[in-house]
Amino acid sequence: MTIPIPVQAGRRKFHLPKMAPSAFSIVLLLLQPVLFFRRVLINPRAHIPYDIEGFHLPLIAYVARCVRNGIAPWWDPNVLCGMPIHADLQAQVFYPFTWLPILASSLHHGRTLFYWVEVLIPLHMALAGLFAFLLLRKMGLCTPAALLGASVYQLGGYFASQAQHLCAICTGAWLPLAVLAAFELRRGFRLRWVAVLASAVALSILSGFAATAVVVAVAVWLIVATLLVMREATWRIIPPVVAGFLTGAAIAAVELIPLWGLTQASIASLRWKWYLLGGGLPVRCLVSLVRPNYYHIFNSPACYGLPDNFTFMYIYCGLAPLVLIVLAPFTRRARPIAFLILTVLGAFWMLGEHTPVYRSIFTRLPRLLRGALYSEYALLAFCFFAAITAALVLDRFRNRLPLAVLWGVALLTSYDLIHTGANRPMNTLPGSYKASQWTLDSEPITGGAQSSSAPLAPFLRALANQTNPPSRVDYTDSEFLEGIYAPGMLQIPTSNGDNPFMLKRMLHLRGLFATARPWERLWLVNRYDSPLLNMLNVSQLAGLKPIPPDEVTRAGLIPLPTVQGIHIYANPRALPRFFLTPRIRKSRDEEETLRLLSGADFKPSEEAIVEGISDDRDGLAIGEVMLVRYSENRIELGVSIDRPGFLVTSEAMYPGWEATVNGTPQPLLMTNSAFRGLALHSGASRVVMEYRPRWLPISLAITLLALLATATAGLWPGKDRHPMSPERYRSQTAGAACR
Repeated sequence: MTIPIPVQAGRRKFHLPKMAPSAFSIVLLLLQPVLFFRRVLINPRAHIPYDIEGFHLPLIAYVARCVRNGIAPWWDPNVLCGMPIHADLQAQVFYPFTWLPILASSLHHGRTLFYWVEVLIPLHMALAGLFAFLLLRKMGLCTPAALLGASVYQLGGYFASQAQHLCAICTGAWLPLAVLAAFELRRGFRLRWVAVLASAVALSILSGFAATAVVVAVAVWLIVATLLVMREATWRIIPPVVAGFLTGAAIAAVELIPLWGLTQASIASLRWKWYLLGGGLPVRCLVSLVRPNYYHIFNSPACYGLPDNFTFMYIYCGLAPLVLIVLAPFTRRARPIAFLILTVLGAFWMLGEHTPVYRSIFTRLPRLLRGALYSEYALLAFCFFAAITAALVLDRFRNRLPLAVLWGVALLTSYDLIHTGANRPMNTLPGSYKASQWTLDSEPITGGAQSSSAPLAPFLRALANQTNPPSRVDYTDSEFLEGIYAPGMLQIPTSNGDNPFMLKRMLHLRGLFATARPWERLWLVNRYDSPLLNMLNVSQLAGLKPIPPDEVTRAGLIPLPTVQGIHIYANPRALPRFFLTPRIRKSRDEEETLRLLSGADFKPSEEAIVEGISDDRDGLAIGEVMLVRYSENRIELGVSIDRPGFLVTSEAMYPGWEATVNGTPQPLLMTNSAFRGLALHSGASRVVMEYRPRWLPISLAITLLALLATATAGLWPGKDRHPMSPERYRSQTAGAACR
């Protein structure tokens, strides 16, 4: 009798869950930006420098104050005698992610605003990495190859070098999402992916920088063209992509329509005259692909001796990815070679005017488009295409090399990019977000590294607050740069400013008593005795260098105590912001107005130059103008006169400002080149001036309708329209792979 011998069951092999590699990659992509900016985010010992604290933070801080005070952030009266901040694209008023730091900092009365604004940088790096990873997985790449491409894009030259440019970084997050949507639309009109593309396009516009939004649009269409050439898509891809872009523009209408009006009225419409060849990175920046510190950009900025902006001299994307990109032609596969070509095109684009091809193309573009293009920001497209190319080439080795080798390449590349790019002068400087104290609502808030300004700001603010509304301060040099960049944040109004949307009329007016190169926008006072300073309500002048004594005497200035090395002078002749003039003189247009204002006989206290009237008028009533209320979007005045008069203001004239006198609408007149003026009848008058953005109701309605349509399309349960058959799609994809 045979006795059966029990056989011990073999041990079951351990297998990772199918989603474990992807989950690991996603977690790593979320952590890598935190590791990159660990000194900024965790127990802060450093901060992100330059434009993020000196330009972007003041704009967001002003919006944050408006929110805390329950005021709509439409108008900023503190800079350049008034600006429509809602129409300023770079203020990001309608960008959803900007409201995260505003709301988070409100829990601490604004004191942590700079920290939370800094958080937006790694947050968008994380989004960029996640969307790039999803795109590469949708393209059929293995997990380590997708992780490599996402890490190269997330940590490479663009995000590492441009951290100071908040709007540009925000835009970069949405490029891979837009490309993913276009890639999915290659199979036909699919409503959900049209909605995704529309959302990505809208967010890239609302991110706040037209130059990078253009890069996103061009990059998407380059990839659409590539898919068509490789026959991975048919002509049917074009209508849904067009629909996505149009819907995205409609979602952003709440910003685009006001922006169009501001662009036409501002120096932005003149930029094409100043950037004749398109700009671009210097050719020598290509050295950083191999030796990122060849020009000593990792050392102190004082050690850097080249004329080029050192933050644009870093385009490093890792050594292993560079090797993979070089190997792309040898793969003999359509996709790697196609994206290698796109990478080369991106390189030519970012070099801009330093290549003859780009110069010839740029000079033939429409003026408006030329004004919005900064070819150096095509670094975004270059890094994106380079990341995809490297990932595609690595994926070609997945059947030839052990999986551990592929993971090793991806992880070592992440380490290389963090080790090489993090904590460098281009993205991080010593001193936490608490390193300096700017002042907001009489309470200190964090501003950045320029701590020397802290004692000066309260002193100037106290001088300005001697009147209601506060008088203005102007500057003879740019030493106290915070006063020029951040008047709304510091609550020190100025007739100066550095804004790419400075009104053209204000630029021309400042040219009569200040000097600068227009494209630099910093028009610094050099005619201290100009009566136009009195007209602009400038009661103090400040600068590092003292004004010569004879100039002080001729201008009637009074020297005040020097604070932090800054010389301050009081101007007792400054006129109030609102006053009555005994005489008005007619002018045909701005050119004649500027000629009259520059005349030696012009006295702003005795006359005003008014456009749109039929004749001069003398003997007008004079008297006191009583201020009832002064707020950002509304001004109320009381006037009592015994005969007709004319109200002169030094508040900037802009479409959307409306006036009523005793409840009756009254037209505002362009006065003294750039300001609001108002004719008054005899008797007691209650004057109300209110800013109501002219196109806001229409643009908001378009945005809401587009959002509703996008949400409906995104959630629509029905079948996609005109899908490509799976058999045809597989055959085309296989054919492309064989080629």
